[in-house]
Amino acid sequence: MSSAHTPLMLWIEGAVALAIMVGYVLYAFLAFKPAHVEHMPTRVRIGAAIQGLTIGLLIGFVLVPVRMQFMEARGMDMPGGAGTQSLAWLPALLLMIAVRRGVLLKAPVLSTYLRAFRRASLLKARDDATQALVKLDEIEARRAPA
Repeated sequence: MSSAHTPLMLWIEGAVALAIMVGYVLYAFLAFKPAHVEHMPTRVRIGAAIQGLTIGLLIGFVLVPVRMQFMEARGMDMPGGAGTQSLAWLPALLLMIAVRRGVLLKAPVLSTYLRAFRRASLLKARDDATQALVKLDEIEARRAPA
């Protein structure tokens, strides 16, 4: 690709980042019940947007260019030449794991929102696990007499 196509590439990467953020926010709106968000649903949704944007930026601006490098079309050259993004995937993967594990929960300004989202996620996971255990108990109760 020539330098004329570079803004298009940034547009695609930005769209990927925003799509992931929107996915997180929609998940916060649709999946969490009022019992999960407790008294501050706005904080949960802002935390979902921050978490989604962080992961979206890592995916959109690091992993998508790496993928494009490996899936390069014939007759087109990647901006910056081959190997520009070759070492970025490992730090990006480690950053995504760290973000998912909750490293940003100690950030000074963002921590309130991210903690609210993390708490809602954990409450939902607990409720889902409880429902799965109830279903498993029902299945096992049917098999026990047989």
